[in-house]
Amino acid sequence: MKKLTFYCFVCVLINSLTATAQQAEIYGIITSEENQPIPETYLYINGTTIYTRADENGKYSISVDAGDYKFAASAMGYIKTIKDVSLEPAERKRIDFVLPIDPDMTLSDVSLIGKSALKEIQESSYNVVALNAEGLHNTTLDISQALERVSGVRVRRSGGLGSNANLMLNGFTGRHVKMFIDGVPMEGFNSAFSMNNIPINLAKRIEVYKGVVPINFGSDALGGAINIVTEDGKQNFLDASYSYGSFNTHKSFLNTAYTSDSGFTARLTAFQNYSDNDYKVDAGIVELEGEGSYQFSGERQNVRRFHDMYRNYTLMGKVGVVNKSYADQLLLGFTYGDEYNEVQHPAYMNVAFGQIYETAETLMPSLTYRKKDLFTKNLNVSLKANYNFGESSYIDAANRDYNWLGEYVEKDALGEYQYSRRFFKNRNGSVNANATYKFNDKHAFTVNNVFSAFSRKGTDLAEPSPADDYPSENFKNVLGVGYKFQPNDAWSTSVFGKYYSNTVNQYAAPEGNDEYENYSRFTDTYGYGIASSYFITESLQFKASYENAVRLPTGRELFGSGSSFELGNPNLRPESSDNINIGANYNWILAKDHTLNLDASFIYRDTEDFIRRQVNSEGAAASINEASVENRGIDFEALYTYGNLFSANASFTYQDQRNTLEYRNNGSTNLSYDQRIPNQPYLFGNAGFSFFFDDMWKSQDRFSVNYNMLYIHEFSYDYSGYGNSATNINIPTQFAHDIYLNYSLKGGKYNISLECRNILDENLYDNYSLQKPGRSFAVKLRYFIDKF
Repeated sequence: MKKLTFYCFVCVLINSLTATAQQAEIYGIITSEENQPIPETYLYINGTTIYTRADENGKYSISVDAGDYKFAASAMGYIKTIKDVSLEPAERKRIDFVLPIDPDMTLSDVSLIGKSALKEIQESSYNVVALNAEGLHNTTLDISQALERVSGVRVRRSGGLGSNANLMLNGFTGRHVKMFIDGVPMEGFNSAFSMNNIPINLAKRIEVYKGVVPINFGSDALGGAINIVTEDGKQNFLDASYSYGSFNTHKSFLNTAYTSDSGFTARLTAFQNYSDNDYKVDAGIVELEGEGSYQFSGERQNVRRFHDMYRNYTLMGKVGVVNKSYADQLLLGFTYGDEYNEVQHPAYMNVAFGQIYETAETLMPSLTYRKKDLFTKNLNVSLKANYNFGESSYIDAANRDYNWLGEYVEKDALGEYQYSRRFFKNRNGSVNANATYKFNDKHAFTVNNVFSAFSRKGTDLAEPSPADDYPSENFKNVLGVGYKFQPNDAWSTSVFGKYYSNTVNQYAAPEGNDEYENYSRFTDTYGYGIASSYFITESLQFKASYENAVRLPTGRELFGSGSSFELGNPNLRPESSDNINIGANYNWILAKDHTLNLDASFIYRDTEDFIRRQVNSEGAAASINEASVENRGIDFEALYTYGNLFSANASFTYQDQRNTLEYRNNGSTNLSYDQRIPNQPYLFGNAGFSFFFDDMWKSQDRFSVNYNMLYIHEFSYDYSGYGNSATNINIPTQFAHDIYLNYSLKGGKYNISLECRNILDENLYDNYSLQKPGRSFAVKLRYFIDKF
């Protein structure tokens, strides 16, 4: 199967190369008379439908047949400029444009010029960071690894490629932070399609909302949201890549789209990940004495993981129409994902497994509809819906016990941890409907409703039960109403209210009764918030927001994952939080080609019934409610750029998240009162720099050197109040250093990259004893053509 997949991949690439070999290419940069790049400029061949659009830095490239053309550049607020271009077959020609300001434009019109989608998001009233993912497309990073470049964000993994990844944002972790892809919730996608296996090439940008989330997401997020934006306006393009790295890691990616003049559009995305994950770890060695008996030898050795292979395949397709009178976008889509994951150990590394494994499968149709000015001017509507026919399994059926040396003993009993042959049918669906009406260019009203459903029906062949005939169900609905007031370009304020409802159905047999009954629990509540921003000067923006937020437990938290290590808790209560965000952003132009951007924010969170993951002594985890938790923190981020030659960045996060329950319900003193929430980093940051060298050997070739450093301060794994603080388990202070080298030819059409991660081969941990990979190397080849 892998050989066939690779063969098809190569055939598509060769056919694309052959088809475009005789085409010419125009590339260049669009600037103003003040030598500032003009983003989102349209460039087109007069008399044809061939066009492209400049990126955030004013750069563009376009492929056309050889010939003589009138080539035009047009941007709002500038005078359209036309140049004569003559192209030979396979010629690459640089055409730069300097656009003069249109004197007929008013001052208010001019103030809107040059703002890209990335810039507009960053300047919104929400505390949001927009990461330009296109600058990372030549790396082997996945979405979770790219997110670690953002201040306030930590992605904690339990191992190598495909391992469990837990997102932390300003003290909130896991499902406190909602994940979206093009505004569609990812809760129902299951592990076959998740942030730790989605390649960065799929994203154009990643939006990180810290605290208050725009109402159009319809989210019950407590601590923020991550939105992966893939739609970028490209109509006909091909992006293909392949990488190979340490631990026998293979990654391939293909993304292509076609749009006809009639408006028919089709997009296909495919990617795969594979790794043996056989990196070395420090582990305690047990002596196997047979029949499940272990004796720790007291010896620790540096051993190689031997049962941690991971692979997944994902195929995504969309087909439909764009720019029609009845729809700006009407797309039918599907996503298919298949995953196989070997389990090396439970939540601790005290034992090793040799044959336990998990599988997951996603089959999800979807519908997307968007229309501006529906029925009347300024009424914009959208509808996004999907339904996942997911299946998964968890198999622990070996009659062996293993240790970290790969040694094993046979035994009569089945199961290395707990004998299980579990098969699940997971059904997830969601519908997000949104309508916004604007009037007077100052006021906008939004109504949003999101309904989501989860159902799991499982069978354990190892121990069949009458409960297998009854599903566990969770139904959630979030209804929101919002109002935005923007009297001028300097000031913007949004207010909103939300109504949350949640129904949990679980079937169980009362003690002494064989008849199963449906135990249903319904909860509902309200939330509200406000977000405002003001530009004190053209370069200095102040932001503030407050939200009374509610988060409803997810199906995984209520019912577990199906494995013996991720248990459910159907009695979880919704958590609520009062969130305050105060921040400022300053964009300082030091001199020509020198810019410095500073961003700082303060956060406060007061959370009731805080849901956190707790690991028991056997290495199994479940979610519990903490009565009361407070968090105070600060974020700081700085970015310096010198033209197209050099950039440097640094970020710093401190968060003080503490248990504030002083007395328990029975009147006893809470021993963990005023203690930091365990297993949560409270001080971390990163820094990096990039050098760029243009036209090294040939015109439009570019060589770059990129360095990134990650720092995490020592933190405790458990409450110090539960024992002697001197003997508490601490995760040590960590530094990780990565370096990336990239060489691009012909304006980014051909790319080769070399990477070294964890250069110093440090022992790195995100969770106690769960060691992450050491030093690793990778090479990536990428071909990209943007043809219109």
